[in-house]
Amino acid sequence: MSQTDYITQPSSRTTLDALQSILQNGGVERLDIAVAYVTNSGAHDLVQGAFNTLGGDWASIPKRWITSFDYCRTEPIALECLLSLPNSSVRIHDAAFCLEHDGAPKVPFHPKAFLIRTNQRNYALVGSGNMSRSGLTRGVEAGLVVSEGRIPPVESTAAAAMQAMRLWFSRTWRASTPLTAPLLTSYSQLFEHKDNLKAPIPTEDDVASTDTGRGALSTKDLQRLRVCRHFWIDAGNITRNRGPHLPGNQLMMKRLSRVFFGFSSTAVSENTHIGDLEISFNGGQGARFSLTYSDNQMDKLVLPIPDAGGPPAYDNMYLLFERTMPGAFKLTIGTRSQKAQWLRRSTTIDGAFRMSSGREWGVF
Repeated sequence: MSQTDYITQPSSRTTLDALQSILQNGGVERLDIAVAYVTNSGAHDLVQGAFNTLGGDWASIPKRWITSFDYCRTEPIALECLLSLPNSSVRIHDAAFCLEHDGAPKVPFHPKAFLIRTNQRNYALVGSGNMSRSGLTRGVEAGLVVSEGRIPPVESTAAAAMQAMRLWFSRTWRASTPLTAPLLTSYSQLFEHKDNLKAPIPTEDDVASTDTGRGALSTKDLQRLRVCRHFWIDAGNITRNRGPHLPGNQLMMKRLSRVFFGFSSTAVSENTHIGDLEISFNGGQGARFSLTYSDNQMDKLVLPIPDAGGPPAYDNMYLLFERTMPGAFKLTIGTRSQKAQWLRRSTTIDGAFRMSSGREWGVF
């Protein structure tokens, strides 16, 4: 017997809601996904949502992903994330042609198809949303889920449609290029070329900035924050939030710096908890730390506690955050000469900034 479900995002049922509803039924045997592009936030939200739903079973499920290098919209770290998952394989549609033509495709790859097989049913979710945060939860999207039981009797029309979708995926999979470490390196070099970082192609996760205050970051600035792998900042004098005789660990940053760390530029009220991210320091184990929009109209990031996972102090240090996975960052303390190098790299892509206090920061 065939069954249907719907996506009417963001007003009620999101793409991620529909996917989790399927996974909650249990008995998942395979996950096949073909999407035009994948962003860091999209990879983070889907993987985290699937793990929260399936727990330990998530690791054992075979996963196949087909996406593209088209227009340099897929983010390399999102691909690293998908490759790192257990029982996961990634293929790229017409990869060689795109790399040879600076990301321009011969034929655009534009599907948004999620095919899931369980021990009871075959599911096909087809909608308008890519594997981005906007496509999965926040943007205006619509779609349908159709499923058919695997145990006779089956409805012939639905079964034939499901079979056709799986045949299309199999043919597209065979025609696509396996994502290897060398291929990912080649794409990363194209994606992180200064011309692309200076003027990145927008995705659904890029929304116009409504902040028009003095010194506000522009929409183009925010796009650079989203795509860059590195964020550096002169920490300045850190508030002694841990007591008058202890070094502090709350870093005040330019408002909307949060976009680099994977969060939306949507305006929030003062003292709003924006979210948590994973930070590791000096090769140590990563831990979760909070990001808040403070009542001083700055983004406030909690850092590893000095001398208990962090450096002796952060005051007047040069901090470098490197994105290692969606939602995960490596923190490094830099020297004055390293900070000068970071500034030069940021300047080449118009990604160098200065706060009203004089503290410099940037992305590259």
